[in-house]
Amino acid sequence: MIIIGEKLNGSIPSVAKAIAERDADLIRERARMQSEAGATFLDVCASVEEDVEVETLKWMIDIVQEVSDTPICVDSPSAKSCVAAIPFCKKPGLINSVSLEGDKIDTIFPVIADTDWECVALLCDNDGIPDSVERRMKIFFGIMEKAKQYGIAPDRLHIDPLVVTLGTDQTALTVFADCCRRIKYEYPDIHITSGLSNISFGLPVRKNINQAFMVLAMNAGMDSAIVDPTNKNMIGMIYATNALLERDEYCLQYIDKFGNKVAGEDAQPAPASPLDEKMQKVFKLTQDGKNKEIGQAVQEALDAGCDPTAILNDAMIGAMAVVGDNFKKEIIFVPQMLAAARAMKAGVEVLKPYLATGEAGSAGTIILGTVAGDLHDIGKNLVGMMFESAGFEVIDLGVDVPIQTFIDEVNAHKEASIVALSALLTTTMPSLRDTVAALLKQPFRNRIKIMVGGAPISQEFADEIGADAYTEDAASAAEQAKKYAESGFCAKAAAGEFDDLPVEGAEVVQEEVKEEAPKAEEKVSETPKFEKGAVDLSNIQLPKPGEGYKLNWEATKEKFAAYWQHKNTGRPLMCVIARRPEVEQYSDGTPVEGGYLDQICQGKYYNMPEELKWKDMEDKYQNAQRIVDRYRYFCDTHAFLGESFPNLNIDFGPGSVASYLGSEIGFKEDTVWFNKCLDSWDGVPKLEFDPENKWFKKHIQLAKDCKELAGDDFVVDMPDLMENIDVLASLRGAQDILFDLLDEPDMIGERIQEVTDVYYEYYDRFYDIIKDEEGGNAYTVFQIWGPGRTVKLQCDFSAMMSPEDFRKYIQPSLREQSEKVDHVLYHLDGPAAIKHMDALMEIDGIDALQWTSGDAGPDGTLPDWDVIYDKAIAAGKSIWVKVYSGEFEDWIKNVDRIVKKYGSHSLFLLFPEMSLEQAAYLLDYADKNWSDVKGTYVESLGR
Repeated sequence: MIIIGEKLNGSIPSVAKAIAERDADLIRERARMQSEAGATFLDVCASVEEDVEVETLKWMIDIVQEVSDTPICVDSPSAKSCVAAIPFCKKPGLINSVSLEGDKIDTIFPVIADTDWECVALLCDNDGIPDSVERRMKIFFGIMEKAKQYGIAPDRLHIDPLVVTLGTDQTALTVFADCCRRIKYEYPDIHITSGLSNISFGLPVRKNINQAFMVLAMNAGMDSAIVDPTNKNMIGMIYATNALLERDEYCLQYIDKFGNKVAGEDAQPAPASPLDEKMQKVFKLTQDGKNKEIGQAVQEALDAGCDPTAILNDAMIGAMAVVGDNFKKEIIFVPQMLAAARAMKAGVEVLKPYLATGEAGSAGTIILGTVAGDLHDIGKNLVGMMFESAGFEVIDLGVDVPIQTFIDEVNAHKEASIVALSALLTTTMPSLRDTVAALLKQPFRNRIKIMVGGAPISQEFADEIGADAYTEDAASAAEQAKKYAESGFCAKAAAGEFDDLPVEGAEVVQEEVKEEAPKAEEKVSETPKFEKGAVDLSNIQLPKPGEGYKLNWEATKEKFAAYWQHKNTGRPLMCVIARRPEVEQYSDGTPVEGGYLDQICQGKYYNMPEELKWKDMEDKYQNAQRIVDRYRYFCDTHAFLGESFPNLNIDFGPGSVASYLGSEIGFKEDTVWFNKCLDSWDGVPKLEFDPENKWFKKHIQLAKDCKELAGDDFVVDMPDLMENIDVLASLRGAQDILFDLLDEPDMIGERIQEVTDVYYEYYDRFYDIIKDEEGGNAYTVFQIWGPGRTVKLQCDFSAMMSPEDFRKYIQPSLREQSEKVDHVLYHLDGPAAIKHMDALMEIDGIDALQWTSGDAGPDGTLPDWDVIYDKAIAAGKSIWVKVYSGEFEDWIKNVDRIVKKYGSHSLFLLFPEMSLEQAAYLLDYADKNWSDVKGTYVESLGR
């Protein structure tokens, strides 16, 4: 077994201190002890800045060679430093390491080609550590091609397949072992090595894991290891394993090593030390989120003599690494992750006085904030906690942060190297774009990395706007920041090594990225041939003066009734709203989706008279006369075709119930916020119906006035009241509700029931005003109508909940609400909520599923989301699909696919606004191709 001694590494605090103070005695002693213990090579790693690394390596190597003839293993992430250190060594040794990352292999291999130097080769490339055996083997064969090119024999190579942390990946050993066996099969003379301690990172009593891994890895072919040769238990295990694997004839090596030992000296393993137990306790309390207990545990560890830095790095940050990975794998969810971060924060407060200056937050400084116009903070807060848990100092600017504030803060904090931007609304994506664009133009651009994230953001959008990195969750954000720190960027930026230079041409670069990365979409069928000016409009009937805005309203109601009951609807229900000829000249043909600003009902206002424009926010949301007049103008300039119908949205914003229960409303241009009003639940009475609440009275009056002004010309929608825990999150704040869910789950369950009880008290008041003569009603911007009490239900908060908590707290509420009405559309919002599909489909009262992937993601017609529709259709539900990707002809071919799979019945399609010619073509195409299609998936179910 080749033993590469690991005790001269600058990442070890005592060695780092010796390097900083040029304490040659400690270096000599460690070199001597490892050599006497039988090390084959002595690994020498400086772990200092690159500009002083070669000088430091020379100092260390010279000292080691004063007391030892053992060959040196030159260890550095810099290929140039490794090459520069070779002349300092008296005899050929080992280079650690090369890989297919960058130009490392082509820098080192030519230098050692005609020598006796050996080399460690890591199975990774520019994309990092591969997640599969196949990808690692592909890299292995690439390395061997390079070795052949430079004439380096296999027996001079030590291949490291790279073992990951067992605490975050249960396949850590099996993947490593499989690689070992395949490599040895291809090249029997090659060496296989590993850093044994990597597998146990973040776990308690690490030596147990390390020893077990070493035995199993040797059985798979490992014959080299970076290990502590003075560790008697480990070395004993290595010699014993060698003998058992028939690699030590007559056990002579084992006898030579241990034959003179006093009988029974190592018969029993040493018990875990008190220090190990203290560290294990801190690790466990951090991982479990025990913020009330961790402070005492940290103090006990300090009192017992545990190193403060080790408590921070091994116990707390190590625990957070496991937490982050468990979150990504959906083993735990947002509440547990937040709790762990909260616990670590409490532990660090106790630890801070014991840490050397700069020890905490030494990874770098990050400026964090949610962009202007966006008041969401839960995602930002979680990311901030994960940054801190990874050792960064975080300057949190809060929410709704203006562009200039970000610029000012970067200028004020020269040590900052990362700017992390959050956007949680599709409406604030332009704000994110503008913020990134402004940062790209600043003189400090060279010294910062721009990271972006948030529910509507995608990698494509991040590339398009010029961000340096996009991450999909808080754990990934912390990992990306750590990569910047480990690469040396953060330290160099803080040291002022990057010149401030104006960046020109940012817009051009962004445009090039956008052109190089078009959105891929599946080709399903022949592209329909729509030719402007060649469409027969004779089949399109528009209402004449006095006929209202919807000619076939009764037939449309019949189709909706069939849709809710999953019966024959002929072709799918289709919301098709078209521009009338008098406003067509004002449109450039760009699809426009509905929203809260100047858009409504999947259309846009064109050439609006000055007197109809909003005066202020009160006018926009509460002036019934102007609201109705504006919508009447929209109806006058648009045609409601297919199953679209004129319906007036009177939302104060999604979640009005929260305002009726005490939250203040913050009206904005493009959204509405319900401001937190409860700091705790102490003394808060039962949530009950309050007919005197000011916002409820204003909202009810708005509904009455709009209904009267609308007359029979158009429907007034049921406002989006919102339900269950989403209401509590508005009252209390999402982050505090997550903590409440952990700290006082029974109380949260009771409060959810209170919201469920009060929901229909408010619903019924609105229903009595807006219902039609048949008792039917429409519901907000979803463009649905039902012959009876009809609602949209949802739980956006569920994206942060585990499936178990969803079943316990939310499913009963939704089931109870569903039983009290005639027709229910469930609004499933975002990929993080998909995990609750099984629980939702168990609710009989849910009649249809409406899926929203987020405007940055693929639209509802694409195969990405078939997993959702499969479950809905199998459960006997109808589906509601939003169409928006690509151009007009793309809409048709994408719908072709979904109709062929799921059939034309039980399907509602919401299209963007279009021209009258496009509408005529679409409806004609639908009648010819989408009528009475059973669907291949429906047929597979035996229906």
